[in-house]
Amino acid sequence: MEDIMTLMNSIWIPVLLGVLCAGYGIYLGITKDVRALTKRSGTGNIRPLLKNPDKYIKSAMYLMFFMALGCAVMVAILYLTGSDIIATIESITWFIIFAFLWKRNEDTNGVI
Repeated sequence: MEDIMTLMNSIWIPVLLGVLCAGYGIYLGITKDVRALTKRSGTGNIRPLLKNPDKYIKSAMYLMFFMALGCAVMVAILYLTGSDIIATIESITWFIIFAFLWKRNEDTNGVI
């Protein structure tokens, strides 16, 4: 029982973050609301002008699912190895890849 509680203490944050990322990816796919993702323009326009809105939303949705997958991998590493250091290195590496892909999405499909 103590091993289960120790495991739950180490995986609850990546599980919660994974659920939030997957939920936001689903939200993006359904509502196509990008106001939380883009900066507001100085004119007060709530809906920013995107180069390619459909591709931007689709890419952002897939990137949210990519981040949720990274959280699932972190949980698997914690469950299988129990090593916090390996899981932390994986999450930092995954986040750097995510940031690179997000920047590329912003440059190709982002705000004009």
